[in-house]
Amino acid sequence: MRERKDVCMNSKEREGASYERVTDQQLQDQLNYYRERAPEYDDWWYRRGTFNHGDEANRIWFDEVSMVKESFKAEHFEGDFLELAAGTGTWSCLFLKEARTLTVVDGSVEMLSHNPVVAEPNVRTIIADLFSWSPDQLYDSVAFTFWISHLPRERLVGFFTMVSRCLKTGGKMFFVDDREVAGTRESHVVGASGQTMIRKLNNGDHAIIVKNFFGDKDIQQIASKVGIELHVHCTPTYFQYGVGSKTV
Repeated sequence: MRERKDVCMNSKEREGASYERVTDQQLQDQLNYYRERAPEYDDWWYRRGTFNHGDEANRIWFDEVSMVKESFKAEHFEGDFLELAAGTGTWSCLFLKEARTLTVVDGSVEMLSHNPVVAEPNVRTIIADLFSWSPDQLYDSVAFTFWISHLPRERLVGFFTMVSRCLKTGGKMFFVDDREVAGTRESHVVGASGQTMIRKLNNGDHAIIVKNFFGDKDIQQIASKVGIELHVHCTPTYFQYGVGSKTV
């Protein structure tokens, strides 16, 4: 296993950079894209079809997935667990193993229809827009995977404020997402501009989604402002991830 690197840098980590704000319609278009992509989403995660980059690149991918999973398991998450943007469940099964109860929230019925945990008796499923959803209870653990990069920059503080409201004092949080190299060199990426990226579906349709790559220090500072002590790390090639806890 490769040595963990604790500093994530990317070409968009620029002080004072200005970006055009993301509109509500663009957020709706993003949700519609993921509804359409639901049947093919797992091809990306499991390196199938056009996402198969060959034995060596695939080996590095799965080695780094294992690295992040081991880092998560080492933190001993437990209790009432909340997963935001749960999608097809590529991480839900792991979270359920650590949880007493698991609440999964996603805006897409289509994505959740592929999630294997939703039929489990200790799993609660909520269909909701994460840009307006508010928790109705406190949780011991909160996680979101491959979601933070789909947040508009102007909504990042608001999202972390919501995450903080979800957590009990002392509760833990976890996230994982793409590094820029992983998020921009895939076969379904057609182009990118500002806060948006053009993606292609298997049927040839194109859609514009939100795609941002946040610096590790930016994320840590925002989390700190809402009472979460968060430590952000990177694997050598593909992933940015963070573990932390609510301090107040």
